[in-house]
Amino acid sequence: MKKILALVLLTIICFSICACDPGSFEIARDSLDNVISVELIEYANPDQKHFATWVPNQFDELVPFNLANATILETLPKEKIPDFLDAFSTTDILHTYYAYNSPKDICIRLNYESGDFLIIWANYAENRYAGYIGEYSADGTVSSFWGSFSSLSYYTDLVNQFFAFELQ
Repeated sequence: MKKILALVLLTIICFSICACDPGSFEIARDSLDNVISVELIEYANPDQKHFATWVPNQFDELVPFNLANATILETLPKEKIPDFLDAFSTTDILHTYYAYNSPKDICIRLNYESGDFLIIWANYAENRYAGYIGEYSADGTVSSFWGSFSSLSYYTDLVNQFFAFELQ
């Protein structure tokens, strides 16, 4: 009987630890008012690493953005930027969900007036929502990490709706 009780308690503890939700949020639309351009880029990053867990406070393990490894595929026309920002601001983001240490492949870059930028990426290649949404300073230094989309469709919809490039 003691073994069964111990097993049940251990199962409950394991479930409690593993089932934690990092919490989600929507972006305040006015926080995107300084965006001056939106680009679809391809980012070569063969050294990207997947974190074993989403445990918060892995900020020190995030790597700088190498500007030389980014190729602009498409620039969103100025008149479409407000609609894009409206759509992006209504997506659900898992707060500080550290899935990867950096973005790669097809990303969306939001450029701010200051020269800083935000990178938006989800692992569409493996059909996973986990990705990377974070801000960088103009020189590519990580300045803040937002998290990941709570659904892959948020990312694919942004790319497919606003750019000629289409994710499969």
